[in-house]
Amino acid sequence: MKKTTRAILLTLGLGTATLLAFGGCAGHKGDKHRDGMMKVVKQLDLTSEQKSALKTLKKERKAEREAKREAMKENRKAMRAEMKPDMSQFMTAESFDKAAFKAHMTKKFDAKRKMMESKKETRLEKRAEGMEKVFNILTPEQRTKWIALSKETTKSCK
Repeated sequence: MKKTTRAILLTLGLGTATLLAFGGCAGHKGDKHRDGMMKVVKQLDLTSEQKSALKTLKKERKAEREAKREAMKENRKAMRAEMKPDMSQFMTAESFDKAAFKAHMTKKFDAKRKMMESKKETRLEKRAEGMEKVFNILTPEQRTKWIALSKETTKSCK
């Protein structure tokens, strides 16, 4: 359940980054994100080439998210099985080796923690790449306007 939730949050994180990049406000639900994004896009006076470039970028991100989601589904069972310890190595008919069990589980939890940190770094890198791509599509004037609009939106989100 937790892994499914994390996978969903990871997927939504990239979408949220895009919305925030366009002046959306985190925490709003439904069409408010799209409305905020469309307001900013309309205010930037994008050319048709820029609009098509943004659409292409959005499609690429969506395809990437879907591929990652499928890969995560395939690996989920293997990850669950790997995290479950073989209890027979810690037990006999007479005793339970608590210290060995704790050491084994600590090692697995540390490995999982490192994996999660790596995923966070990857998400941050993807988000930064996406922001950079959007930024590079815009002209210098549009970038300046985008910065000003994002400052206004950030103030209204608080």
